[in-house]
Amino acid sequence: MQRIATFMLVREGMEERYREEHRHVWPGVLEGITRYGIRNYSIFMMGRKLYSYFEVEDLDGAMSMAAADPINQKWQEHMAPVMDMGSGIKDGSTTYLEEVFHTDGYGETTAPMQRVATFMLVKEGMEERYREEHRRVWPEILEGIKKARIRNYSIFTMGRKLYSYFEVEDLDKAMAMVAVDPINQKWQEHMAPLMDVGSGVKDGSTVYLEEVFHID
Repeated sequence: MQRIATFMLVREGMEERYREEHRHVWPGVLEGITRYGIRNYSIFMMGRKLYSYFEVEDLDGAMSMAAADPINQKWQEHMAPVMDMGSGIKDGSTTYLEEVFHTDGYGETTAPMQRVATFMLVKEGMEERYREEHRRVWPEILEGIKKARIRNYSIFTMGRKLYSYFEVEDLDKAMAMVAVDPINQKWQEHMAPLMDVGSGVKDGSTVYLEEVFHID
């Protein structure tokens, strides 16, 4: 299964129109998403910026199916006046982000899970250092993620911008646990010189995004 994140941009003044359209996505579009093999698909919004996350067995195959689907073609035409950048099809107008970190985290659970997306920013010149640090994250940090009941946690990058996605049983409880964990505190201190926005803890310095669309 491939984990995919994308970036798109809504035209200025079209933010609420975008939300409204995604409250009423055409049934044929939803059926197509499932038929293409895409699952766990969410779109998150921050001002005019859109970040999506989804999972798929074959991205190229799924995007080829979508591009040839007449219902999807009509949806793209319908949405074109709203969009400043990105059609949702892998044709060069949608930006695909680089995954720099992933952990499966907490195991299977029957409890309802919250889907969470965040935005952070790396200081200029610290992009490769950030990647390197996340290629060798401390084992205790990975264990702490499990203890906080966080799962399917990925961080994607686009230049200095970082977009993360994860699922959690209780976000506030998880962030409270992480905030008082001495190992996590040391990790945040270790990473602080790299970060321009966001510590990874829900303390006001990390931006939490609004989910405007989801389909399982």
